[in-house]
Amino acid sequence: MLSRTAENLYWLARYVERAEYLARTIEATLRVTALPHTYIGQTNEWDSALLTAGVSATFYEAYEEANEQNVVEYLSFAPGNPSSIRNCIENARLNSRSVRTALTSEMWDTINSAWIDLQEVWGKGAKTREELARFLRFVQETSLRFDGSAYRTMLRNDAYWFSRLGLHLERADNTARSCARSRRSPPTTGSIAKPSNHG
Repeated sequence: MLSRTAENLYWLARYVERAEYLARTIEATLRVTALPHTYIGQTNEWDSALLTAGVSATFYEAYEEANEQNVVEYLSFAPGNPSSIRNCIENARLNSRSVRTALTSEMWDTINSAWIDLQEVWGKGAKTREELARFLRFVQETSLRFDGSAYRTMLRNDAYWFSRLGLHLERADNTARSCARSRRSPPTTGSIAKPSNHG
């Protein structure tokens, strides 16, 4: 296998996994911000979403405040954010076109149809919470279809293993950032459960 093919398969899987991770991060943040302040304390959950996504520094170069509108725009649709869902889908399609012969038809169809379906969303964004929820669900389903297609239809050769390598490294990177973020978080006031000392 050519090194360029291996690299494209690796990054294709990483971009698809990253898009799903960002969609789930936004969805989880929306749920947490809907809770009363007695449960979540005085933290800015949108700032936490940026830290978890690893884009906090670049976000504050473009925006002054981490609020729902700005963070959702930056993580989902911003062309200036290399890790936005938009750029992840664009780059996944670009990589998949480069290795079209190494992919099964199901994998190609999943990425290409998602890219086509999302073209109108890129221009207008999500204007309501319902539109945003549909968009996030679509991104998650696209990732699951792509991953399922890869698992069920690819031969277990180098192409498959480079694809798996990309997926699992991206997942590990996301998990490490989430763990590091939770370890640095100060305790919130009004926490639900307090640790007990059984010493």
